Amino acid sequence: MDEEQGAGVEHRHLRSALEFAVLMAAEGQKRKPAVPFPKDLRPFFNKPRLTNSALGRLRRCIEGDPVFRTRLSAGALPELVDDIGRLWLADAKGWEQQASVLASAADAAVDDVDLKTQLKRAEKRRAAAEQATVRAQAELVHRDEVAQMQSIEIDDLRAELAKSEEIVFEIRTELLDVRMDVRHARDREAAAEAKWATLTDQLTDQLTAARRQPAPPAPVLDNSADVAAAASAARALAEQLESLLSTPQAVEASTKQARGNRPIHRTPVALPGGVIGSSAEAAEYLARSDAQMLIDGYNVTKLGWPNRSLERQRVALLDAMENLARRFGTDATVVFDGASIVGAHADRRRLIRVVYSPEGVIADDVIRDEVRRLPTNCAVVVVTNDAEIVRDVRADGANVVPSNALLAIL
Repeated sequence: MDEEQGAGVEHRHLRSALEFAVLMAAEGQKRKPAVPFPKDLRPFFNKPRLTNSALGRLRRCIEGDPVFRTRLSAGALPELVDDIGRLWLADAKGWEQQASVLASAADAAVDDVDLKTQLKRAEKRRAAAEQATVRAQAELVHRDEVAQMQSIEIDDLRAELAKSEEIVFEIRTELLDVRMDVRHARDREAAAEAKWATLTDQLTDQLTAARRQPAPPAPVLDNSADVAAAASAARALAEQLESLLSTPQAVEASTKQARGNRPIHRTPVALPGGVIGSSAEAAEYLARSDAQMLIDGYNVTKLGWPNRSLERQRVALLDAMENLARRFGTDATVVFDGASIVGAHADRRRLIRVVYSPEGVIADDVIRDEVRRLPTNCAVVVVTNDAEIVRDVRADGANVVPSNALLAIL
């Protein structure tokens, strides 16, 4: 209701409501963020009592801000604002008539108002103003708490994701280690089988030769000298058999004899439609598969790093293959010529296997033997540009990747 409608109610009758408005504004501006209030109320903050001359100015200021007036009306409790003030703040229809009646009664009893009661009421109004301001801030505080909780949950999820990625990497590394252990166990098994085959062949040859020759007359051991001579001959025979078992050439020859004529029934890995076998896409697809990858070392390094020394070529290729195994989980073996070169046994790699050909054997033959040695149910990929190796390993059912295709994905 505007000033003309409420002009019949004197400003002094609205003192309790105006003082309440000043208290609410003073407490509201202390909060963060501050509760909105008319700026004209600021000069009256911290004043012990409003002067009569200021009441009209405050009344017009509040009546000019309907939002603030409505907020005051919602918090105006009977113990804080008298009946006339609450009628004015509510601005309901017909409030002036009711207020005039109440004003007349208040004027008649004004002399009976006790000063202590006024002071207590002022304290109550101040406390109520603080409570109303706290309630106004409750929603803002709640929003801040919700935002903080959401931020904490996001940080926890990110930490769990990072931890999961670390666990996946550790499991993948352990899987590669297990694959290498299995590979080494197969190597030891193959070596044992070769030794056994060699020993069997040697014993068979000796037995055959013995059957073809007439048996010598059995010596008569009638004294200790004959017994010692027989023991010495037995030891010599044992040493001869031990040397046969430990001769690498014999083991290699027996392995080739036992497996050289074995038919290969390995099936090459089928490439996706539209992928050319000599392309980088084929190289990446096969590197990601479970196939055993054999790399013709110097064939790749001399194409990729022709201006470097052999040692630096080897280091460059092995570092690149370690990264490839880490990215794709590739089970790779790199074969170089010459186990007798300086530093040949210094390359100890965690994720890949490094092999140097024995003295007198070229890396090409080591790669062929590796292909034939692996089980036929194991897919094999050979990386080389050597035409003879390509021809032989394809006949054994292996996939072939050109050296330049491998270099394209390193």
